[in-house]
Amino acid sequence: MHPTVENRTLTYPSPLTRVHIRTPQGDMAAILPRNELFRVDRIFNRHEYGVPHIFLPLQPLVAVDIGANVGLFALYLKSLRPDCSIHCFEPAPHTFELLKINVHPLTDIHIHPLGLGDKSAIVSMALHPMNTGENSIKLAPSHPSNRTDVTIVAAKEAFTRIGLTYIDILKIDTEGCEVEILHNLQPWLGYVGLILVEYHNEQDRRAIDRILSDFNLFGADITTTEIGTLKYINRRLLCP
Repeated sequence: MHPTVENRTLTYPSPLTRVHIRTPQGDMAAILPRNELFRVDRIFNRHEYGVPHIFLPLQPLVAVDIGANVGLFALYLKSLRPDCSIHCFEPAPHTFELLKINVHPLTDIHIHPLGLGDKSAIVSMALHPMNTGENSIKLAPSHPSNRTDVTIVAAKEAFTRIGLTYIDILKIDTEGCEVEILHNLQPWLGYVGLILVEYHNEQDRRAIDRILSDFNLFGADITTTEIGTLKYINRRLLCP
């Protein structure tokens, strides 16, 4: 029997649907809003978060997904490296419910109903009426939306709480909070191998590049001139 959404009071931008995903490790399944099926194509077919194998160590990977949404990046990483350990952070209650369901069959995925930022607080999040991936505490949706209070924890504090000492892959997609998170993690960035980070305007893109001055850009997935995903590798990993 498959898990189901337990809280029937939760609402989503479109009806939920189950999608089956064929991967090298066998079939996976995920539940997500029907209008967001494009995420499956972007992540599993277009490899939006793909990383060259030569950049990855042979030992089990440690990954952190900040802004995990419904968990598709975690599923993608598990499909490539089943032995990896992943910490997923997702503050929106209704999205977290789907994250919990989608990663349930897999081992060594740790989910946290929190957002990360540069300080700890309870903040108001705008829930986008059409796309859970655009829920944000920083960017106002172009259409009217509901709001909900979410818990944000300073990124450095969260990493200390869960005992992280090194991260092979850090993915950040937080609808406008990426720069603040990277600023908070600056003393920690030397312990990160790869960073996959979304940006939402040109100013943030340039700020991210300055913060990650000890990293080399090795890839990018550009959606528009203002939105895209940047991929960085710690320069020390390139030393012979």
